[in-house]
Amino acid sequence: MRIRIGRRTGKVAAVGALTLGALGLTTGGASAATPPGGAEACPNGNVCLYFNSPQYGWGSWEDWSPGQTVDLRNAHFSHWGNGSGWGQTVADHAASIVNNTGQPVAVVADDGTWDYYRAGYSDVLDYTYNKDAQLWT
Repeated sequence: MRIRIGRRTGKVAAVGALTLGALGLTTGGASAATPPGGAEACPNGNVCLYFNSPQYGWGSWEDWSPGQTVDLRNAHFSHWGNGSGWGQTVADHAASIVNNTGQPVAVVADDGTWDYYRAGYSDVLDYTYNKDAQLWT
């Protein structure tokens, strides 16, 4: 049996495939990475920003409890983790987040753009990746 796809059907199929592919890209951030364990584990009830992305081993980190507005220019990665980024200023250097607070948190970029992260999220920062200025817990 031979299946024939006309020009119009081919265009519709191509547009549909491209749309599904684009949706896959835009929702890719919705799936969380496995949270770090051991020396890099974010304490229960806190939100943590990490120097590295999950695929590079998370790295050094800093954590905060809920109910704070934090100017990240005054914060440093003080927990060793795997040592990468230890002692660096958190502002403009955070690549990933773990939200163990049980509520959404926001990271604010240098230009004022916000990224919200749901409770339980653990993965790379979106727009605010390496251009983070404030954390609202």
